[in-house]
Amino acid sequence: MIEQLNICRKCILPDGFLGVQLDLEGTCDFCSDPDHRNINWSRNEISSERRKSALTNWNQVVEEMQKNHGNVPYDCILGYSGGKDSTALLDFLVNKLRLTPLAVTSVTGFMTDIAKDNMKHTLKQIHVDHVIIEDCIPTFTKLYKYHFFNHNSNETLLARDICDYCSDLIHSIVVKEAIKRDIPYVLFGYSPDQIFRYFYEIPQEDVVHYWKPKLLLNDPLFDISDALCYLNDEEINSKNIPRVLLPYHVIPYQEQKIIDLVESKNYIKKGHADPLLTNCNVVHAATFYDINRYGGILYAFQYAELVRQNPQLRKKWLRTLRIVTPLILENKFKEEEVNDFLENIGISQHELIELIQTQIELDPKKTQIESIVKLIRKRNI
Repeated sequence: MIEQLNICRKCILPDGFLGVQLDLEGTCDFCSDPDHRNINWSRNEISSERRKSALTNWNQVVEEMQKNHGNVPYDCILGYSGGKDSTALLDFLVNKLRLTPLAVTSVTGFMTDIAKDNMKHTLKQIHVDHVIIEDCIPTFTKLYKYHFFNHNSNETLLARDICDYCSDLIHSIVVKEAIKRDIPYVLFGYSPDQIFRYFYEIPQEDVVHYWKPKLLLNDPLFDISDALCYLNDEEINSKNIPRVLLPYHVIPYQEQKIIDLVESKNYIKKGHADPLLTNCNVVHAATFYDINRYGGILYAFQYAELVRQNPQLRKKWLRTLRIVTPLILENKFKEEEVNDFLENIGISQHELIELIQTQIELDPKKTQIESIVKLIRKRNI
């Protein structure tokens, strides 16, 4: 028999990937125990009471925005990435709720061409003001460089750290724009499975105190210009810090309906709504790192959660896993973009692989990692 990677029979998580274990029935920890957590993912079951309360609050927010509509230049800010979810949310705000959002895009320097095209096609049809903020590209690049060169964890995926630090900077930039314009609400199009850190509303405590990383003060790579991308004392002490809300956590959301909507309205070309294509090139580079370093990728956790919410998606995401994972391992998925990113932060693919191998040699799970990587390379998944 050909040795093959064992996959959870209910979702798509592989046995042995960063502590994930299958029981005797072939079910992973997350599927068998709703309260199971690890440092990279937790199911974060939200009670029906909490969901109902959040939905009630969202309806109140909508009512307030509609009441004030026309008396202010913008009813809210939408963090606009060019992906399917933020595009569909823009359509919902404008064409369903009849609101006037200000679309704000914080440029990291590594947005995919597909995401840029999506924005162009959408904004030709949905006429809203669009602000593009590029001032913090150097800070984004420093953050990425720091994490790629200093990620020494045996447990935490690089993409986990990168995405958290990057999203905190993006959130800060968009919130600063809202404070400057005195706009009371900032919305982001996070899907219902993206509740690892936040559900529906990002606490103001995080907005004010936890988004600016300590490494800005502790590492010589950063200087005073980088701190300017985060909230300053004057903004923190102001009385117009907006609420930051994630509407898709409470309003109806079905991924296929979202895709059908954005494609049918020609906001996004057919086939260009796939998050594997619209994710920024930093994510593609980080997943290349993670699969070689740990034998898996962060988005396996996210897509596994989508399968738990809708078991009919299992075939789709399992097929995606089997096709894409070996390509990512060998840097054949978005190869040019990954190599361009690595060159930008000052490391080659060969040097990165050498760094990864050095880290694996020190990892207690070395044998397990090498076994998983070997099976992926042979496409036995």
